Amino acid sequence: MMRGTFVILLASALLAGCNYKKETDIPPPLEVPESFSEGSEVPQPESEADALPKGNARSETVRDVRWWRKMGDPTLTALIEEALRRNQSFRAGWARVQQSNYIANQVRAARMPTIGAVGAFNAAKNITPFAKTTSLDAQGSLPVAYEVDLFARRAREHQAAQLDAEAARLDQEALAIAISASVAEAWFDSVNARIQNTVVAAQLETDLKFLELVELRYKEGLNSAVDVHQQRQRVAGQRALLAVADSLIELTDQRLSVLLGEAPGREFPVDGKTLPEIGPTPGIEVPASLLDARPDIRAIQKRVEAEDRRVAAAIGARLPQVVIDFTPSYTWLRSKITSTGALGGLPGDTTAPITASGFTWNTGAVFSVPLFDGIAGRSQIAAQRAAVDALLEVYAETILTALLEVESSLVLERQERLRIQFLEEEFGLANITLEATRDRYRAGLSDFLPVLTALATRQSSELQLVASRRQLVSYRVQLYRALGGAWPEEFEEPKDE
Repeated sequence: MMRGTFVILLASALLAGCNYKKETDIPPPLEVPESFSEGSEVPQPESEADALPKGNARSETVRDVRWWRKMGDPTLTALIEEALRRNQSFRAGWARVQQSNYIANQVRAARMPTIGAVGAFNAAKNITPFAKTTSLDAQGSLPVAYEVDLFARRAREHQAAQLDAEAARLDQEALAIAISASVAEAWFDSVNARIQNTVVAAQLETDLKFLELVELRYKEGLNSAVDVHQQRQRVAGQRALLAVADSLIELTDQRLSVLLGEAPGREFPVDGKTLPEIGPTPGIEVPASLLDARPDIRAIQKRVEAEDRRVAAAIGARLPQVVIDFTPSYTWLRSKITSTGALGGLPGDTTAPITASGFTWNTGAVFSVPLFDGIAGRSQIAAQRAAVDALLEVYAETILTALLEVESSLVLERQERLRIQFLEEEFGLANITLEATRDRYRAGLSDFLPVLTALATRQSSELQLVASRRQLVSYRVQLYRALGGAWPEEFEEPKDE
């Protein structure tokens, strides 16, 4: 009867453990569109075999993520590579990668035998009515224990920790992309601040020339003092803009210094630099390619798989466990007996010391199976399944965010190109208008107000054009960041300088 009950309980536990199917390469939990709304698309391979280079098991499109090399600015390339060596956030990320690897090693240790070394020494003296006994003993042993991973519980825990380590590495790649974009933005801001400074300085010089003209005509009685005051007001406003432009140069350089891992104050070789020419929108793979190109998406996928393995480990914790132990030992004993004379003989007679030594061992196995733990085991499994469900939602949200970032960058870049086109047209017309109003003013055919209005419009249009060209570069950087890509094999932890 007892044997039958045990068999029934064991079979029930085994059936409970069979309710699990390991998931790998988690598919996206939503429908991914077939194409983006903007940008030219790269032709896709007709078959999966065509997409796979020899020796490559992944179907991803290999794209070098180092997009900044396409900008044609060696200084930018050097700055980004320096940031990927020295930036503190990036170096902290490598420490997190190491930590996750060591945690995986700790979990892996549960799949290995444990071997200890135990040594003991005892000295004792016992007194009885008949004799006094003095003894010494020493023992050394090497206890060995090993849990037989019958249902791969420990293996699943190790797989989960390995997947977490892979996700941490992908997080580091995502951080590298973010830092690269931040350095590029700071560098282009620094270049643009100097361009803006040059433009404002030129505008100030133009305003000063107009001020000379107005003052000359005022002295000749050809215009009123109001025209002089208005132009002096414009000169003061331009000087204020120049002060702001000077401060922007310092602020952008300080931000760039911190991104490179050092205190503000570093000087950069910016003189003579210009913003890069942004060519046509690069070829864009289909949206599904983001699943492989974006490290943040792949990291979430790894974490979903890790939590899935932990579901299996939670199920395995409710199944039978077998632990085998084996302990070899070496024991040395020595005892000496001194008579009290109660049984004859002389008090104080001492026997010859008795010594014994030798190797001993013991071994065994422990079989255990949880029969009742309230609802702890079932709740643990349910909690792990809920963790998988939560991460699946995060997985879907990350994919949607990536799609939105690409789509937004494409739309904004297209619109900014149109804006630049119209601003250039506006700037050209503003120059023509300024020349026409100036000529009429010099000829005495109009007062200074049309000139003042045309001058303000022309200078505002020029500054907007400078800002728009900088914004176009920013949208291209955002597009490259959104597309992700593959890091080269030499992407490893930087060495200490």
